[in-house]
Amino acid sequence: MNKPIQFAIAALALSLGLALYGIIVFANAERERDLRALQTQMSLVAESRVAAIAQWLQGQYSVLEGLAYQEALHRAIGTATAAAAPPSDAHRETLRTLLAATSERLGVASLQATGYQPHRLEALASGALAVVDPTGQILAASGGLTALDARLSAFLQRTPLAERGLLDLYLDTHARPTLGVVVPVRAWLPNAETTSDATAAPVIARVLALRPLDAGVFAILKQPGITARTAETYLIRRADSQVEYLSPLLDGSEPLTKRLALTTEQLIDAAALAQPGQFHHGRHYAVQDSFAVSRRVPGSDWVLVHRVGAAEALAASDAHRMALISGLAVLTVLISAALVLVWFYASSRRVEEVAECYRLSSERFERLSGFLDILTDSQPNPILVVDAQQRIAYANRRLAELSGLSSADLLGRDLSEVLGTDIGERYQTRHQQVLTSGVPQIVLETIRDANGCERVWRSHHHPFTTASAVPEPAVLVTIEDLTDLMRERTRRERNTEHLIDTLVGLVDERDPDAAHQSRSVVQVACAIAADLGFDPQQLETVKQAARLVNIGKIRIPRSLLVKGSGLTDQELKRVREALESGPDLLREIEFDGPVLDVLAQINERIDGSGRPRGLMGEQIHPAAQVIALANAFIALISPRSFRDAKSCDEAIAILMREIGRRFEQRLVLSLINYLDHGGGREVWMMAREGVDDVSHSINLTECDTLLDPDTRIGCGRIAP
Repeated sequence: MNKPIQFAIAALALSLGLALYGIIVFANAERERDLRALQTQMSLVAESRVAAIAQWLQGQYSVLEGLAYQEALHRAIGTATAAAAPPSDAHRETLRTLLAATSERLGVASLQATGYQPHRLEALASGALAVVDPTGQILAASGGLTALDARLSAFLQRTPLAERGLLDLYLDTHARPTLGVVVPVRAWLPNAETTSDATAAPVIARVLALRPLDAGVFAILKQPGITARTAETYLIRRADSQVEYLSPLLDGSEPLTKRLALTTEQLIDAAALAQPGQFHHGRHYAVQDSFAVSRRVPGSDWVLVHRVGAAEALAASDAHRMALISGLAVLTVLISAALVLVWFYASSRRVEEVAECYRLSSERFERLSGFLDILTDSQPNPILVVDAQQRIAYANRRLAELSGLSSADLLGRDLSEVLGTDIGERYQTRHQQVLTSGVPQIVLETIRDANGCERVWRSHHHPFTTASAVPEPAVLVTIEDLTDLMRERTRRERNTEHLIDTLVGLVDERDPDAAHQSRSVVQVACAIAADLGFDPQQLETVKQAARLVNIGKIRIPRSLLVKGSGLTDQELKRVREALESGPDLLREIEFDGPVLDVLAQINERIDGSGRPRGLMGEQIHPAAQVIALANAFIALISPRSFRDAKSCDEAIAILMREIGRRFEQRLVLSLINYLDHGGGREVWMMAREGVDDVSHSINLTECDTLLDPDTRIGCGRIAP
């Protein structure tokens, strides 16, 4: 190729590179600009909604404080105070009238603050008002409030008498989100000249309002003019280690009915609680990629979040970028066309060179084809290509050997004719699915050969295009015979089971009083795991680990296992060390699941106070928690030398007290479900009635101080 052509190609390539770089830089700059504009717009919405919420809260206080300054209220309260007796019926009626009028003003103030217009048939939620004396006794009330429950009494006690207070949102007895507000009523000072004089007056009563939040209140969160389909504004607060949603959500969740863990990956609401006032990018409660801004609501523990789906927010920006990319594609086509023209110009002067190159390429292709034939023929597994009509288009030597035909004779034959009708029909259905979807399939199945023996085949089916003059869709098939491998695996699993049986038998032989205890633990643990939805592999791990839970007893001298008196501190230490070293005895055994890890975590506690590593919460393997709970339950319902066996109800009551410290709540609830609805209670009641001898077995779970000193499980011969 001469120098002018080389220069032209280099210039075109450089132009293409510069154009691509410029478009990418410009597109990224446009996206950043759109993000800044979106952040500004969303911040304005969030700040306006925070101001509206704060105004609504202040309106609630203002209405109650207006009532607190009414002279009629003071006269009714003052008369009762002067008489040192409850208000008379006339005074109570006066107070009820004032409360009814205030209740109406609260509703009107809410509508004025929100701008919400209820439907003609829609009934807005009405709350309750009460006047209480400084000791917390109700002087008069409206809205069906007759007495203060524990929540309201605690709220009044923790709110200083001379200050106003806010009872955060909670669900009342009608499952309505309800807000509480209290303001002080100070003694009437007609000659008070300043605000400080009025606030110095003693508090003679307090006005308490319980305000259920209806659609009118939550309408404050809706910004007029917002048309984005995924845009929403909602309130959240921190509830222990979770995010609690206080307002209705787009997914249909009602207020105070949804919670998510603060540790949820990329959750924008967790970031909003940690850093209110920021712009966030992550996933919202329904795992949709979103942008959000957050603001703290003054006078409360709430954080307001205004969010919009990322795809919708950047739709215009993405469309703009796609236009740029389309322009780049057009430019690429033009440049390619120019290159083709250059190539044609050069090829017209080098026809003979191209022909020679084509001949050399053909030879290389033939050599490559021969190499691929050698490569496929050397494979120990059958390899074939099947066209859309289920005819064999290619077959390697291994398939020819199995079928008794040559590779050439196999070409064009129907698949069922070579592999048999049953397998041919299966593969035909599978190939139609692969050709339709374009997705490869890997299938493990059991078939019967010509002698009627079962074989395990794993077949790979990949979409393929033939290299004929007219390319046609086909399927590349490879078949692996895993029969010997599966038999070896089955044998290994059987040997592992026999080894476990032998080890458990040794434990039972050394400690006959605890014989078959592991079998009981397995039964309960598997029932709990099944209720929790463990998959088959996890259930097998639970089964194997539960059977080996007391394997450490092999290292405990038999004299200690059958000792009738209490153990000394040194003996107790030796027992614990032996039991905790149980997984070390099994470290050379290959289990399919994390059996050794589970055994090593049996004595861990979810509050981090367990042994040996002090793991807590989700750090502990679920199977270890399940087995620990089952082990504790079996220990409780089994008799001991110092006590009778506990009933199922007594055992459950003890385990319930360990929720949050030793066990997770969901595990204990699964155990209860198994006992009450899975037939477990009847099984273990019969098992208790069938036990004659009191077990003196040392059990690791029992040796731990699982419970309080007066009710703990205790070890058979370890003094409390």
